[in-house]
Amino acid sequence: MKAIWSLSLFFLSLTFMASTATAEGVNEQPRQVNPEVQFQDQQEFVARELIVKFKPEATSEEQAAILNKVNSEEKSQLLDGDFSVVKVPSGADLKTIAKTLLKNKLVALVEPNYRFTQSYLPKEPKYQQQWYLNKIQAPKAWDKTKGSSAITVAVIDDGVQQDHPELKGKIVSPYNAVTGTTKYSPHLHATHVAGIIAASFNRKGIAGIAPNVKIMPINVFTGDEATTDSVVRALQYAVDHHADIINMSLGAPGYNYAIDSAVKYARSKGAVLIAAAGNEGSYQPEYPAASEGVLGVSATTQGDKIASWSNRGSYIDLAAPGDRIYSTITGGSYGYESGTSMATPVVSGVAALVRSRNPFLSSGQVETILKKSTVDLGTKGRDSLYGYGRIDANKAVSNTALPVSTISVPKIFTAKGTNKAAISFTTAGTGKISLSVKSSKGTTLRKVVTDKSTSGSKFTLYWDGKTDSKKVVSSGTYKVEVKMTNGRKTVYKSTTIKVNNQTKADIIVSGIYAFSPKVSGKINIPYELTQQAKIMAVIKDQAGKTVKTILNKKSVSAGKHSVIWDGKNSTGLPVKDGTYSLEMLIIDSHNKAGTAKKVQIKVDTIRPVAGFALSPPVFKMDNQTNYTAQLEVKETATVIAYVKNDKGTIIRKLINQQFKPGKIAVSWNGKNDQNTPVPEGNYYYDVQAKDPAGNTTTITGAYFSVEDWRTPEIQASKDVYLKATGMMNIDYLLSKSGTVTVGIYQGANLMKNIKTEEAEAAGKQTFQWDGTDLEGKQVPDGDYQFKIQVIDKYNLSQTFTGTVHVELTKIDILYPSIVALDLGETPAAEVYYQLSRGGKVTIEILNQRNEKVKTIQKDVPINDGTQSFRWDGKNEDGYYEGDEFYYFVITAESSGGQKFSVKGKMSSTENPSWLKSHEVSFNDVSDYSFYHDKMNLKIQTSQQVTLTLYVYDDPYGTARLDLKSYTLKPGENTIIYQKPLTDYLYYQLKYQDALGNQYWYDIDEWEYF
Repeated sequence: MKAIWSLSLFFLSLTFMASTATAEGVNEQPRQVNPEVQFQDQQEFVARELIVKFKPEATSEEQAAILNKVNSEEKSQLLDGDFSVVKVPSGADLKTIAKTLLKNKLVALVEPNYRFTQSYLPKEPKYQQQWYLNKIQAPKAWDKTKGSSAITVAVIDDGVQQDHPELKGKIVSPYNAVTGTTKYSPHLHATHVAGIIAASFNRKGIAGIAPNVKIMPINVFTGDEATTDSVVRALQYAVDHHADIINMSLGAPGYNYAIDSAVKYARSKGAVLIAAAGNEGSYQPEYPAASEGVLGVSATTQGDKIASWSNRGSYIDLAAPGDRIYSTITGGSYGYESGTSMATPVVSGVAALVRSRNPFLSSGQVETILKKSTVDLGTKGRDSLYGYGRIDANKAVSNTALPVSTISVPKIFTAKGTNKAAISFTTAGTGKISLSVKSSKGTTLRKVVTDKSTSGSKFTLYWDGKTDSKKVVSSGTYKVEVKMTNGRKTVYKSTTIKVNNQTKADIIVSGIYAFSPKVSGKINIPYELTQQAKIMAVIKDQAGKTVKTILNKKSVSAGKHSVIWDGKNSTGLPVKDGTYSLEMLIIDSHNKAGTAKKVQIKVDTIRPVAGFALSPPVFKMDNQTNYTAQLEVKETATVIAYVKNDKGTIIRKLINQQFKPGKIAVSWNGKNDQNTPVPEGNYYYDVQAKDPAGNTTTITGAYFSVEDWRTPEIQASKDVYLKATGMMNIDYLLSKSGTVTVGIYQGANLMKNIKTEEAEAAGKQTFQWDGTDLEGKQVPDGDYQFKIQVIDKYNLSQTFTGTVHVELTKIDILYPSIVALDLGETPAAEVYYQLSRGGKVTIEILNQRNEKVKTIQKDVPINDGTQSFRWDGKNEDGYYEGDEFYYFVITAESSGGQKFSVKGKMSSTENPSWLKSHEVSFNDVSDYSFYHDKMNLKIQTSQQVTLTLYVYDDPYGTARLDLKSYTLKPGENTIIYQKPLTDYLYYQLKYQDALGNQYWYDIDEWEYF
């Protein structure tokens, strides 16, 4: 029976107590917000103005001097001079000026001059009934974000109505942690919770706090209670399916280690966990709200007072409205509910807004933002009623830095080819950033940085105005884009930069070329033009005389091109071999030529000179020496050397690389391209030498013969078994041909000759032995050696020795290690076993001291196959035994007089060794926890067995209701049995192994109540 951890849903019936609200004035000192957060969104404030508060002791002259240091001046004053509206220079960075001003001791506060617009008000018909939304300043928060569909909130609860008009289309990965399926019944409580978090802006009913996020509904309840295992499974399922926020409007008193472990697992995956504090009005901790790593939430009224029924204590982290909360309920309707169950999704909704604004924040960072985004109620600072205070959505969103701040770039970047533009931005959260520059059409031109790790940093990166191909971009407007990703979430931030290209047109051409017109017919020389221009391209000889003009003041567009020359002069005749140059010049608007760019071209039509010297005409291949030859080339050339057989087939490529003039060793080990030794025969070297111009010389060497001087190898099984009379085959593999001798030995004694100097080819061979000696007599059981010797034509030999295990009379006994014992039944035990061959069998029963209790049979001839015996539970004197377990010993004697024994156990308490575990549980009928509709069996075995299930209406087996049979595979087996009745029934499980041994277990359903 599963232990029930009394988890409850924390909401109240619709009976409410009136509470009195009072307004309290608050007098606070100016609180400076981090400029990194204040100035992250330029659309929220005036670009060239600041609001500055100086300390009272600062004189007018001191204030003016302070502003003058940052090139700023006071534009006007507010509240009788308490605040100054300050004008800053055009193009200045407000954040940098704010940080500089705050370093002065006479400056108390610096803020942007915010732009104010009317807060977003949803057009939901029932919005006015949701008093709590204005209380937490949700409309102001919605001006910044209404949530993101990339954020998922898991609602671990009972069943959410998935097709509710407010929730339809936003449900992802639903799960029933009780049954392990996706099906569950919708319930009011979870539906109410989900609506508070994410009801859609659809003009049909209410407004959710984060209307654009997704909901992952997970049911953990059966009736009004949930078990530890279902909550643990729910937590693991939620984070394994990428939930960002986990809402748990449930709890129970008392620490629970299993759930605490699941909480730690969820936290390790980055989830923010939020749970209800409970509705008992007590200080007793409720879990998981009191678990470390979970935000515990208490409930407040419309008057911002703690609800009388809300729990309180040191585990309270935050408070939220929880009294008369209007939200979705089952049936597609709406209703009021109260409880910390309603306060918790208010915090979850705000957390979803925070994560939507910045999905790269860690769970700890989100929690810190929530704790400092509150209205402090009760005792100043954290207290046991409100924790850090009542949550404020607008503060939370305002305190959340964007993943990537506004990108700062020069207004105009004058690209000169040597200077760089600074690109600055700040990140918040953990991930990887990439910076790229794109054309106006979105084509990526330059990847400045790719996948650089960040955990919240200020970056200043530099772009030189060039593409990835190192070409300066044309004048125009380009997109600077920052991408931030953590593998699951990705955001982009971009701005534009105007580029003024002031580089001059240039020809990029380089290299030294070799060219044989006889081989290739023409040569292509690539070049790149940085800007459109007129160019000249001419071929000149070593004396500087123009041989041919290729391009004559031709207008060429920017980009990559080629000059093509056919090796002929201006009259169409081939030029002589020698060194030439390609000269390329840019012609300006005044028809003047710029500095020439030159590349060398060597024209060469003569094949390279090469010589070849061979080794002796015979190669004795022995796996140790190589067959070598010496090649000599007179000029730099690429050499390709092959070894070929007498049919001209390529056996192996030996060399393929460029060499300088000199001698080259060509060496071969006698193996082909598959690294397998070649057969004996005639082979030769074939060598090609190609110079840089493409001229080729081919040299064919003389034939040489290959002789196989490798030591022969024999492969065979080291151990073989002779278990039946007659011939047995023993296979072996020869690496090469030779004469073969095979003999059977026992130690140094020859038992039988099988083969004597028989000629055999390489490959698979076989010999036979029937287990007889030189005289034809059967050898006794035991171990014998077979020796295979091969001698090749070069008198090289090898011997292989293996073992033949002769077991012509051995008897193998297959038996159960444990069988069931019931001394109150007849027979007390029944054992099935199996013999590999017939023999005389003796069976004895021993007690726990290994003393003989009874001989069941002695020297009884038994055939091979499956056999059995029974013990009536009595000893030799006819009296019944009474111990918990006994041993049985089976001894089989072969025809040769050898005895083979096994020993097993009869036990009234132990499971068979193959049964690792079996668990039984029952499912409660929905809304009727006193009745069961299913029995669940979870059985783990190490071998295949058969299970038969007998179902009875009473414990006496008088009326059998059902009979089922199952085949259990090795490993874990799960059986869900649908009961014929919901009444409490009685069951018998019969396990049967492959031999036929049976093991019975009784189940009384009353014991699982």
